[in-house]
Amino acid sequence: MNFIRGIIEIPFFIAVLVMAVINDGFTTFVLKPLGLNITVSLSVLILVLFFVGYFIGRLDGYVANAPLRAALRTHKKANKALNKEHDKLNKEHDKLNADFSSLQQNFAQLKGQTAAEAKAQMMAKFLNLFKFKKD
Repeated sequence: MNFIRGIIEIPFFIAVLVMAVINDGFTTFVLKPLGLNITVSLSVLILVLFFVGYFIGRLDGYVANAPLRAALRTHKKANKALNKEHDKLNKEHDKLNADFSSLQQNFAQLKGQTAAEAKAQMMAKFLNLFKFKKD
């Protein structure tokens, strides 16, 4: 977009400069309420009015895009919050996957044991619940 703007602006700037150089006469402005007579070179007047108009146009464009910039800031904040939530959920997902894989390993271990060994192990755990521990 800036490239296209440059393609349009540079020849326009050159045309204004050429017009300012060609017009080397003077003009007089009369400010009646103040009673002032001001004599100004046409080339200076052309350049000053051109640059004042250019900067007013740029300022108008800046002000016109203010709602878009505000919406962009809001979207950036929302995006940042969503990224944080996504990272948190990703970590939780990884933790749950690790827990699930350990459960699968435990299941595979228990499946490998014989029924009698599993029953004896469960009975030992059950009996340990009722023992008194001395500290």
